[in-house]
Amino acid sequence: MIKIMLVDDESIEREGLQLMLSRNRTNFEIVAEAQNGLEAVELALEHKPDLIFMDIKMPIWDGLEVIKKIMPELPQTKYIMVSAFNTFEYAREAMKFGVKSYLLKPSKVSEVLEAYDQMVNEIEAEKQEMLERIQVSQRLARASSFIEKDFILSLMLDHVQDADQEEWDEWLDLEDKQGFMVVFSFESESLQPSRAEKAKWLQTLKQVVVEQSPHCIIGPLTGLQVPVLVLYNNANESNEERREAFVTTTIQQVQHHLKHSRLFAGIGSIVSDVVYFSDSYKEAIFALEHVYKHPGAAYMVYSERLREKEQVLVPFEVEKELVEAVQLGNTQKGLQLFDAYFQSIQQDVGFQLRNTQKAIEDFFIVLTRAIKELGFNQEIPVSIGQFETVMQLKEASRSRLIYMMERLGEWRVSGIQALLAQAKEYLDKNYGKTITLEGLADYIGISPYYLSKLFKDRYEVTVIEYVTNIRMKKAKAFLMDGSKSIKEIAMDIGYKDPNYFSRVFKKEFGVSPRGYRNKYQE
Repeated sequence: MIKIMLVDDESIEREGLQLMLSRNRTNFEIVAEAQNGLEAVELALEHKPDLIFMDIKMPIWDGLEVIKKIMPELPQTKYIMVSAFNTFEYAREAMKFGVKSYLLKPSKVSEVLEAYDQMVNEIEAEKQEMLERIQVSQRLARASSFIEKDFILSLMLDHVQDADQEEWDEWLDLEDKQGFMVVFSFESESLQPSRAEKAKWLQTLKQVVVEQSPHCIIGPLTGLQVPVLVLYNNANESNEERREAFVTTTIQQVQHHLKHSRLFAGIGSIVSDVVYFSDSYKEAIFALEHVYKHPGAAYMVYSERLREKEQVLVPFEVEKELVEAVQLGNTQKGLQLFDAYFQSIQQDVGFQLRNTQKAIEDFFIVLTRAIKELGFNQEIPVSIGQFETVMQLKEASRSRLIYMMERLGEWRVSGIQALLAQAKEYLDKNYGKTITLEGLADYIGISPYYLSKLFKDRYEVTVIEYVTNIRMKKAKAFLMDGSKSIKEIAMDIGYKDPNYFSRVFKKEFGVSPRGYRNKYQE
């Protein structure tokens, strides 16, 4: 539909044009009519017509003056000039503004329609051309997005070679630019954020990053992390300060928009060659791991001093901490340790995908055995599938770990409570026998270490303290009854040595068993 505006100081002329068009054409809409130059400018800017029939001689401003004022704002609008005077100078002046049609009053219907059709064809051709340009631009944008992701993944996998540099420079305009890598990491209130929540994370981060630094390449969201390459046009000492300011502002603005998530970052060094961007990425990952280890820190910048302070953890040491965190139900610590463990595994196997996957599957075998020590006997598959990239492997492994921790958490609420109640019932009935932590653990089917830990968490006393409390209550009852000797009481409640029983009793109540009996028998 073509939007038309009629401009003429005589209403009969406007009505005539409208009548000619309405009787012979249907693909238009009269959006506005103006009777002087000032009104014409105001209505044109408001309605943005595709085509204006413009009278030359009008009050306030003439037709050419109106075109001069409208054209900067509406460069795509076409004009058909209408005049009662065959003035060559007007026609020549109008041509300077791209006006191609010129009608003399009174105009024949055929002349009006011919001029109208000519302008409509031009308008539709330009709209089609604009549409095609937009489509090409969109396709290029999508292609560029894929290329940028491929480039970022190449940095992450350290696959950027000298032979690739010219192609990357050409596509991404990297030549003569400095840059640094920053890896952003999200933390959600939910253990497994939904796809919609992750999409909102990435969209918000992209908006904030591009507003701050249009010269940047944003990688995909893998797991909870987004790598970003920030570029500078030239070397500058202030780039170091700008680097940290960029990250702090990004974190603040993203968290302003995402109330239920937190954002962290690790920042790599500024480098001047595309082949070294992968080094900056590794440094950013290294710095991010230190953020995880320092509660309260939102970001860290890589430095050699940070590297020197690093306590080198071999995969076995990190694995031990990770397994313990899972067994104790410390979910957040477990997920943070998993990121460090995965990184240590990669370094240990030389960043080889298949070797990394084998090591991760071995870890899940170890973890499955460890949680079975708690009495957890649900079957959980160890194999996690086949993957094309390390990031896919990491995300799948992380999801498997979360699944195991959730099942373990559910079991803690139900299964572990039942086991602890069973342990407590056993102690209540067998306090008179010799009781050991190992024997009790074997009775209910979990390891002594976790029995001790879980019993204390549940009842706020140790197993030994609980047994002692039962024995002391029974001892008081026997002493008040008076029918048994102190030696017999000691033997009945589980003490083979009456002297040891007396010491425990006095420590508990501040008086010896004999003194307690005498007090209540007076």
